Amino acid sequence: MSRICIRCGHTNPDTENYCVKCGATLPRISQAVARPARVKVTKNYDTIKLKVDQLLSYEISVDEYLNVLDNIYSKVEEAANTVSSMEIPEDLMPYFKEQIEIGLTGIDMFLQAINELRVLPELLEELDNAESDEVRENLLQEIEKIKDQGLSLAAEATEHLNIALDMAIENMSKWKEEETGGFYV
Repeated sequence: MSRICIRCGHTNPDTENYCVKCGATLPRISQAVARPARVKVTKNYDTIKLKVDQLLSYEISVDEYLNVLDNIYSKVEEAANTVSSMEIPEDLMPYFKEQIEIGLTGIDMFLQAINELRVLPELLEELDNAESDEVRENLLQEIEKIKDQGLSLAAEATEHLNIALDMAIENMSKWKEEETGGFYV
């Protein structure tokens, strides 16, 4: 694994805290984590959507469903902590401020979506124990509403996160172009 300097773009060993080329403080996120981020973000949404569908069709257990949600929640929360603790030099902050805000908003939305979707197993249990058709129908409507709201929020969060990732690439290119006078080094 390696860490990329946000000041000069040099690839540094993961063990370094400062860029070996320019001496800048290195971000606390490794290249191995950063590179496949878009795929991970979209995969997390796809996984949650699949597990919701499997839960509602009784293809997986409640424990498996909650375990998947907990696992993704932990990873997303860890990403939030990593982004929040990144040390970005003051001169680079204008390039990354909006991107970080959009990314953190997306992370918050994703965590909220997971929390909303945690309610589904309880509603399914109530549905299984419902004694009247009217109660069953109300529960089915509530389950559909929670599913739609949770997945819609997760999809919107995924879009925010992917926008932030696109901005990171664009901002890094702009910064490099300004730093090198229009020439990439």
